[in-house]
Amino acid sequence: MNTLFTIASKNVTDNGATFTVMLDPKHRVFDGHFPGNPVLPGVMSMLIVRKCAEDILGIKTHFGAVKEIKYLQTIIPDGTPLTVNVSCADKVVTADIASSEGIALMKMKGTLA
Repeated sequence: MNTLFTIASKNVTDNGATFTVMLDPKHRVFDGHFPGNPVLPGVMSMLIVRKCAEDILGIKTHFGAVKEIKYLQTIIPDGTPLTVNVSCADKVVTADIASSEGIALMKMKGTLA
């Protein structure tokens, strides 16, 4: 799964970081989800958030719990960048993913284990 996306840039802020992420539209996950109409699976959006949190924290981790998650629009691998905002405080990760136009696609809050 490590070829699903690349981090094109990172801007560290006082509260976390903003990442620019590029999906690989030719990744095999899109072959079955869904043929002819690819959509990023929800669990893969959580993977992106986790990897960005790991980048901020400098450690490998996983979600122990996801308290809130809302998918506002489908995430389509169309070659445009995604903006991922992540903040980490006391093992609590708050994140959102938006399109390059600033349209909110997903919001979540979870606890790292």
